[in-house]
Amino acid sequence: MIERRELLMAGAGLAAAGTLAAPAAAQQHRMEGMAMSMTDCIDDCVASHRMCLETAAWLTKQGGASATASLIAMLNDCAELCQATANSMLRESPLHTILCRACADACERCARECLSHVVDERMKRCSATCKDCAASCRMMADMAS
Repeated sequence: MIERRELLMAGAGLAAAGTLAAPAAAQQHRMEGMAMSMTDCIDDCVASHRMCLETAAWLTKQGGASATASLIAMLNDCAELCQATANSMLRESPLHTILCRACADACERCARECLSHVVDERMKRCSATCKDCAASCRMMADMAS
């Protein structure tokens, strides 16, 4: 049976962990009078990660001329970089600006490639999501410089 003291200590530890994580989520950056939160950039990275994985899976199922190995590989690579970038910001890694720059480059390339393979609205949505992530990451990297 768990003693009351152990239970209280565990609760205090969880509460402290929650308060320590809050500053990272609420961190604000300012550039040219425009507020950009790290949380917004993280959300854009997570959205791009998901969209790229879903689009790669969709292309694989659809087959056809647009489902090239190079496009599917690019989508998967972009997704992985978006996830790594989001994770670095969540951890408050000092390397997050490097990852943001790389993520912006990858997302820009992925967005262009998706537009060149427009099959339907999914490819347009993927391109738009990647463009949003690229813009957020570029702004985040520039603010940290």
